[in-house]
Amino acid sequence: MENNMKELYNRLIQLQELYFAKDEHSVSGNGNNLKLLDKSITSLLKKLPDEEADFFQELQECTPPAIAPVVGETCYGCGIDLPVSLCADLLHLDKLYHCPNCARYLYPYQGEKLTINDDLLRTRLPRLGIDRFSSKKLMIPNLQADTKEGVITELGTLIAEQFYHNDPAILINTALEREAITSTALEHGLAFPHVRGIDAGSLTVALGLKKKGLKCGAPKNGLTKIFFFIVIPISSSAFYLTLLAGLIQSLSTVETRKTLLSCKTQDELWETLKKLTKVHIL
Repeated sequence: MENNMKELYNRLIQLQELYFAKDEHSVSGNGNNLKLLDKSITSLLKKLPDEEADFFQELQECTPPAIAPVVGETCYGCGIDLPVSLCADLLHLDKLYHCPNCARYLYPYQGEKLTINDDLLRTRLPRLGIDRFSSKKLMIPNLQADTKEGVITELGTLIAEQFYHNDPAILINTALEREAITSTALEHGLAFPHVRGIDAGSLTVALGLKKKGLKCGAPKNGLTKIFFFIVIPISSSAFYLTLLAGLIQSLSTVETRKTLLSCKTQDELWETLKKLTKVHIL
């Protein structure tokens, strides 16, 4: 019984990840991956009990996400503080639990807590636009890696070194697991590898350029040259799509992408990114 319930929870969480991936590709307009994701979602829904599949879809249509982690005693779907007894019961995973306020499925967050370096945050305030999520120190104008995995390692290590006290493997491995669902490489040479749903301080963006391009699973087998590595805390999961849309819109023309790719130094890349995104990321 216990193993069956854990398997059901894992399927619900996996299903939510597929819906997150679908939302990301909807923003990008990548129709090919949308078809593959829809197929995977349909297949996984068929593995759920009918009642749970129907209710999951209802929640996803009305108030996504359909399943939310509980961090401490807080439902990260609606932000309400949950009864202590419910949080304790949830740890047993002996049945499906729902938030008494928003009705979402609940699961106990058991991932890593990334401790942000508060001193760095204080020196960056006040912030506007992309400056709320990044800094000059998170720019790499010439990535050294020659594979997608290498790029993720290079950018993940940079974020960990600049902002977190934890082992960078937490970021790197989680981003690679997300890539295994479906590639985050989009059209026009853009890719958005990311780590979602962790207990971290704030949404954080690193940018790296690989000017010769890499094969990373982009549509039509295109080369990927512009990599945004993004850390998405549980509390910022919904806003991430707004940020993603802003970055895509900011680099929607050949001219803007050429301007970014022409940057040779960290300073130049940071100033150019701020200039190109100031209209679409407020």
